[in-house]
Amino acid sequence: MIDGAPSYVRFPAIFTPVIDGNRVTRQIGVSIMLELVKGQEKDGVEEMRRQLADAFVTDLYVFFQQRARMRSFDQAYLKGRLLQVASNVVGKNIVQQVLIEQLFEQTR
Repeated sequence: MIDGAPSYVRFPAIFTPVIDGNRVTRQIGVSIMLELVKGQEKDGVEEMRRQLADAFVTDLYVFFQQRARMRSFDQAYLKGRLLQVASNVVGKNIVQQVLIEQLFEQTR
């Protein structure tokens, strides 16, 4: 790590089904990476990886279900929402921002 550079924690893609009525109409995938506050070691965040992943899956499911018929999403809002989720799990002033590396969907 370069002195003074932030650390990053990457998560594998999270896939969320979107249900409209009684059927899955599409599946949305999100690849995210956490940028930690400068000087923050990633070991503590890595120890909470499973809890973070569970919290992200739950929140993304709710987020996309609430917008089941929408075809576009406010990524800035989503990033802020995921930052709040991360802060609730690992504590405040640890994660600087949530980066969305990919956002993709598959229609069924």
